[in-house]
Amino acid sequence: MWKIHGVRPLYESHWCGLEILDVEIPSGRRFDHEAIRVPRDAVGTAVVVDDALLMIWRHRMIPAVWGWEIPAGAIDPGEEPAQAARREVIEETGWDPGATSALFAWHPSSGMSDQRFHLHQASTATLLGEPTDLDEAVEVAWIPLADLAAMVAAGEIVDGLTMVAVWRTLADTAR
Repeated sequence: MWKIHGVRPLYESHWCGLEILDVEIPSGRRFDHEAIRVPRDAVGTAVVVDDALLMIWRHRMIPAVWGWEIPAGAIDPGEEPAQAARREVIEETGWDPGATSALFAWHPSSGMSDQRFHLHQASTATLLGEPTDLDEAVEVAWIPLADLAAMVAAGEIVDGLTMVAVWRTLADTAR
């Protein structure tokens, strides 16, 4: 098991922090290791109605890519993942998924970060109107489940949280 002998904070904001950890690995070797701390979990929701997945087309500035994603975002302090899941779907798409159910949570980059994603699902949706968060999506669409694997292969779906949701959704519908 790795041991942490000390922590040196380098940067902290409401989005993330960076630390240098003084670590010792099982062989006894000791070195500095960078850690990215993410203070808020994120949640994404796979909303599937009539064999279609609710998705948004958006740009991600850090990797400089466009792609289709499921509605997702940070969980606010004091908010439950299910509340955040519903809120994010409404804000980003204008659709209300009603109650969502939790599937699982995971650490997408556990060697460098403590970031945690939660995946929820919903099987209903009621159109409330236009999205209220205009900074998230250029387009909102219901993507046929039959098209998802080809979209992944074509590089139209590249976001990690969305990728997990797509493969889980396709696995569930194959049963």
